[in-house]
Formats: sequence, C-alpha cells, structure tokens
Amino acid sequence: MRPVLFPMSALMLAGIFTIPTARADDALGQPMARLCFSVKSIAVAGGYTWGKGQLLYGTHSYPVRIRGGGAVGIGYSHIRGDGSVYNLTRLGDLNGTYWAVKAEATMARGGSWAVMENNNNINIKISTHNSGAHLSAAVMRLTLKVDPNRGKTLSGEGLSCRAILAHP
Repeated sequence: MRPVLFPMSALMLAGIFTIPTARADDALGQPMARLCFSVKSIAVAGGYTWGKGQLLYGTHSYPVRIRGGGAVGIGYSHIRGDGSVYNLTRLGDLNGTYWAVKAEATMARGGSWAVMENNNNINIKISTHNSGAHLSAAVMRLTLKVDPNRGKTLSGEGLSCRAILAHP
C-alpha cells in the first residue's frame, strides 16, 4: 500500500498531519534544529498543556517554554519527546502558535508522532512517549517561546534529549 501525500495548502489547513517517516524528511527538506521537550497535559472537558524544552540550534542550546490548551478530554498525561525542526533560519521564527488536531488514548504508556506548523512556516516533526491515563480528541493550540538570552554552547556530540532535559 502506497502512502498518500497531500499538497502543502491542504496540510496548512489541517495544522497538523501524519505522513510516513520515510516521506516526511523528503517533503520537509533538511532539519535545521532539534527540539527536546517534556510537557504535562490535564483535561476535564477543556484541557491545558504546559512544559519546557530545549532547542538545539547550531552550536547552542536554548530553553523553550511550551503552553497550550484544547477541548474535549479527560485525564492526565506526561509527554516526553523530540522533534526535527525544519525551515528555521532565524531563532525568533520558532516563536509562535502551532495548531494541532490531537487524539490521544493513553493508558499507562503510549507514543505518537505528528508534524506541526506555525505562521512563520516552521515545521516540527515530533515523536512522543506518553505515560498516564488520558483520553482526548481536540484541536490543540501550542505556543512555543524560545529564550535567546539563555542560550548555552553545546559541548560534546550526540547529546540525547533525555540528558538535555535532565540537566537544563
């Protein structure tokens, strides 16, 4: 079975889309940065998501604040993940609102992946590992804000997201 790819205009309307990993790199180009993150999501009818991340861009690591919300859900989940960031040529372009159509059914552990896009044409292809008990189907709005003044020079190659989030 061959995967179906949609034109970018249709993808932009959806805000988030799922395509096979092998094709995602081809469609999005070369990754420019990497985002490691840890967020919590709680929902009782409406939902709220909050957390932090680190953007690995060039030879620096920058803290990223993540906030957002959604509707129609119940439960709690802790989500750790990482993502490849595409089309990032200026650090400030990462800032903005990313829309996502989210469906989650986590009981104990789970995982997912998706691609989000903001108004600056920045795409983030994420892969997550979820834990908790959470059931939701919602349009989510996530706001990412990078702090360029707190950037640190990276030392060492191949730092894992787990190591980076453990020592912000």
